[in-house]
Amino acid sequence: MASDDRPTEREIRIARVLRPLGTKPMTRSQAVMAGKLLGMHWTSVYRLRRRFLGDPVASSVAPKPPGPKPGNRRVAPPVERIIADVLALWLPKQRELAHPQLDIWMEVRRRCMHAALPAPGRNTVARRLAEHRDAQAALLANEPGAQIPPGNFVATAPLEIVQIDHTQSDVEVVDDWFRRAIGRPWLSVAIDIATRCVVAIYVAMERPNAGTVALLLSRVALAKEAWLAAIRIDADWPMHGLPKVLHLDNAAEFKSRALRSGCGQYGIELMYRPVGRPQFGGHVERMNRTLMQRLKGLPGTTGNSTVGRKARQSADRAALSLSEFGQWLALEVAQRYHHSPHRGLMGATPASAWSTLSRAHPPRLLPPGPDEALRFLVRFMPINSRTVQGDGLTLFHIRYWHPIFAAWRISHRHVVVRYHPEDLSRIFVSKDGKEYLEARYADVRRPPISLWEQRAALRILRAQGNPDVSERLIFAAIEKQRAIVANARRETKHARRQSDGTKRPSKGQQWAPPAQPVPATSEVDYSRPVEAFPVEIWETPWHKR
Repeated sequence: MASDDRPTEREIRIARVLRPLGTKPMTRSQAVMAGKLLGMHWTSVYRLRRRFLGDPVASSVAPKPPGPKPGNRRVAPPVERIIADVLALWLPKQRELAHPQLDIWMEVRRRCMHAALPAPGRNTVARRLAEHRDAQAALLANEPGAQIPPGNFVATAPLEIVQIDHTQSDVEVVDDWFRRAIGRPWLSVAIDIATRCVVAIYVAMERPNAGTVALLLSRVALAKEAWLAAIRIDADWPMHGLPKVLHLDNAAEFKSRALRSGCGQYGIELMYRPVGRPQFGGHVERMNRTLMQRLKGLPGTTGNSTVGRKARQSADRAALSLSEFGQWLALEVAQRYHHSPHRGLMGATPASAWSTLSRAHPPRLLPPGPDEALRFLVRFMPINSRTVQGDGLTLFHIRYWHPIFAAWRISHRHVVVRYHPEDLSRIFVSKDGKEYLEARYADVRRPPISLWEQRAALRILRAQGNPDVSERLIFAAIEKQRAIVANARRETKHARRQSDGTKRPSKGQQWAPPAQPVPATSEVDYSRPVEAFPVEIWETPWHKR
């Protein structure tokens, strides 16, 4: 099917006759001869040639469409002004119109009747409305965002935009003690849009929460040498700094009070993608998919689909502990991904893109020093409100104390409390939300515990029917749980040591009962009934027939 701008046979024939005449003035005899060839009057040849010389293409001699010329107005100017006022001033104030064209036409008719002017037709008003909408849409081309094509999220400097997302890893991990499968860990990833560098990762067994986001952001902002040394990884991972914008989904942990407060303190903007539109976070979603593809070679992989997951027996084949899985991920990102060519960077590596762009646009960094690093982490920790009582401050049924509480308890001061979910042995308290002081257990004999341990002990106590939960009962339950685990660990090691010294029969070897010594002087009494020896009965396939 031919397109609408394809020249017709008539236009091609006229252009073929007019093109050899060149650009010199055409004589009458030439016009008459051309008219005979084209089957038209010689005066029409002059008119067509004038149009052809202005635009020497075949379509320039196409017949003009019938009707008035574009831009001509048959409506009186006062009526045109009424229509323009209705579209520019009256229409934007109308929130809901059941029939926009009809309502606009009725408003124009009403105003024309008051002005004693002839009302325009409904089609005329509809054409003016279409022209008005086209003019409004054309204004969008002058906005700065129009320079970016749809489907592209552009950043020109490191940490200008950082996307964060969580996903459950497609691999089973084992515990450090018994090497038994404990489930699939959660992986949190932060990726820089400009350089495609992974600026932080965080792995945990618990579902992501406000504490997860705080620990992830601390790894984004702080240098990673201390963290890499703690997990015994020798790798170069220089990407760190304060992001300008965090691009997030609409999960609850990304809308927490702690995150909004911390980002406000450090000048970090929060940008949320539309609900139910994961394609708006395509960079981090693609990064998660890349990492999940790499996990397929690990023992205990579950695959990215539930189809055939039971047949894979991932839990039986799992071999990596949570800490070992974290080490593997750190090496995968720092030494493999950062130094591999990236299609989104036109073949450059994320590490080289970071090195180049960071020299032109140095990222914002925290002031050096451990105090500033701890202060940054505290700003993003989960937040709560409490009142200082006579015996101190109570959080999660645990009592905390600081010497300043001796003064604050008199007025029952309301304070802001921040806590680390992995270590409840200390909390950070502020009376104004600006400067924080560290408070520890009131009973310093208590061991450090995590929030999930506290909640697990709380569930056990309530299941046992304890209506009044106290700090003593919580720590007693946790100590019992730890003692059970430690004892089970010792028993497992002991059983393994015992089993290592016993040789088991090979797979094809027949089992035989141990030979019992028979006295040499014993005689068989055939008058007594026969007594069967204790044996094991092995059931073979032919026994079932």
